[in-house]
Parts: sequence; C-alpha cells; structure tokens
Amino acid sequence: MKKIFTAFVFILTCSFTSRVLAQDNAELTIGAKAGINFYSLSSDALVEDDDTGLSYEFGIYGRIGDRFFVQPELNLVSHKTHLITRTQARVGERDALNVHYLRVPVLFGYRTDYNGAVASQIRFMVGPSISYAVGVADNRIDVKRNDLRNAQFALNGGVGFELWVFHLDLMYHHYLSTLFKDGRSEGKGRAFSLTAGLGF
Repeated sequence: MKKIFTAFVFILTCSFTSRVLAQDNAELTIGAKAGINFYSLSSDALVEDDDTGLSYEFGIYGRIGDRFFVQPELNLVSHKTHLITRTQARVGERDALNVHYLRVPVLFGYRTDYNGAVASQIRFMVGPSISYAVGVADNRIDVKRNDLRNAQFALNGGVGFELWVFHLDLMYHHYLSTLFKDGRSEGKGRAFSLTAGLGF
C-alpha cells in the first residue's frame, strides 16, 4: 500500500509540476504560516471515549507557479485529543494525548483571478502528505511514542484567501493510517486547520 501510494504521489507530482513550469509566468513564492487545528479520531476498538482537541501548527512553504501551482511544505504540527483507552492502567481516567509531528505535504492548486474588496486570488488546494511522529507529551493514559505508528499518510484539501499582504488557509486533513500500532486499532485522525501567514 505504501509503495503504491508513493508511486502515485511521484507520478502526480511530476505531471503537475511539468504543467506548472510550462506556464510563462511560473514564479516562486516563499512563505511562512502559523495557526490552529482541531483533531479527532475515527471509531477505534482501543478507545472507549474521545473528543476533539485544539492545538497548533506552523511551517514554511515554497509555491511554484501562478494560476496553477505546486506547494511543498515543511510543518511542525501538534495534534491533541482527550481519550479514555481500554488499555490504560487507570480505568476510566481521561487525559490529553498530545502528539508532535513533522509533516511534509505537497499541495497542487489553482488560483482564481477574483479580486474583491477584502479578499483576492482565492486558491483551491489538494494533495498528499506524510507526517512523522517525533514525540508524545506525558499523559496519564499510558500512551507512549512506541505505541504510535511512525508515519502517518494523509490526503489534504482546502481553500486559501489572499488578504492584503497576508494569506488565510482553511484545510481538511484526512489520515489514511491508524494512529496506534496495535493490530486491533482502527482509529484514524481527522483534522481541520486554520492558518495565517506571509508570502514573499
């Protein structure tokens, strides 16, 4: 599955990038952004109860192209959810599971020529990402770094708005890999993020 996913991403990246570079005005924009995300898990046999958690993310990106563009990024992401697991030592106790990731998305997008009074050049973006778990905050539900999958694959999509010199992006992240390594686990992450940034 991972090999097929990787091959698909490679082919898609090459074909879309060649189209972007064929544009007469293919330009490079470098930027940084920061914001918040809301994260939750889908149904999981190992989880008795959970809720949506609020956390943060920030990163840098390079956007190649104008009307059509490719946007690779490097993000530091924290995902938080409050859980009661079926495997924890303290039965019934809820605590926050806060996992830190390095995420590398490659987004393919289209920018409109809309020019409103406040927002302009609306962008539509979609693309894959891989996230690598780099740490887990201390918790009382006995979840450690070794209990989680190293890599999390996801599909991402959203819309962006240019606001004067700033940009505002609303994205949805649909994870394809289970959060826990345990073979009984079925829970996969779902997140919405809202970020603001500057591009030059």
